[in-house]
Amino acid sequence: MLDFVFLDLPGPVWLIAVLAVTSMGISKGGFGSGMNVISTPLLALFIEPVLAAAIMLPLLIVMDALGNRAYWRRWHLPTVQSLVLPMLAGVVVGIVLFTMVDPNWLRILLALVAFYVLFDRWGISRALGLSAKKARQDTPTPGGIIAWILGGLLGITSTIAHAGGAAGSAYLLRFNFDKTTFQATTILTFTIVNLMKLPFYIAIGSIPLSTLTLSAVLLPVAVVAMLLGVVLHRIMPERPFFILMEVALFVTASKLMWDGVTGLLN
Repeated sequence: MLDFVFLDLPGPVWLIAVLAVTSMGISKGGFGSGMNVISTPLLALFIEPVLAAAIMLPLLIVMDALGNRAYWRRWHLPTVQSLVLPMLAGVVVGIVLFTMVDPNWLRILLALVAFYVLFDRWGISRALGLSAKKARQDTPTPGGIIAWILGGLLGITSTIAHAGGAAGSAYLLRFNFDKTTFQATTILTFTIVNLMKLPFYIAIGSIPLSTLTLSAVLLPVAVVAMLLGVVLHRIMPERPFFILMEVALFVTASKLMWDGVTGLLN
């Protein structure tokens, strides 16, 4: 049943590609950026990781456009603006370090940052005397050193390791947004960073024309999954949504830590 070949890829690879794009679309459509951690690595199990990322990037940009249309003007613009310069600096650093830094160290660093944010959110850091925040209800002002740290990490890891979701979620979960503001702000943030990355990927030939054909074939799947994510977002209650976001960030951080440590050991 799966022994057919299309565009030089066997049936099982296409099945995995559809599952990866579906996961990515539902996540981006309704559940922030933390839940798509499995998408590109899943596809990279069967084709080269660089090609997997090249196939995904055009789809991500289309999904971003659909997401911005679905959540138009529901974002918190000051928060997005607070990340623009840090993300740009991170992308530039990522470009410079693209062939110089082992991505595994960045994965470990990002995992540690994400764990700290979660522990702080859950009150564990406060109990251990590692947090200066006095109450969980306190809402910080966008910007400052945290924006530069997490925004910079978002740009760097998105460029080098394709793992910006953890930094984005870690930053946005600090604010007491409602679920739709959180989602809209996430989509606009990643629209900007993906557009920042695009010229670089094109310049170094990381998006060959052959992968654009594969992306085009998968485009209908991306659109349907994205719309499904939007529908699921609208019917999910507020509290379960943020529990899911915290679980997704924890899983993402755990995977980043695992990938980083095992990558250094291999």
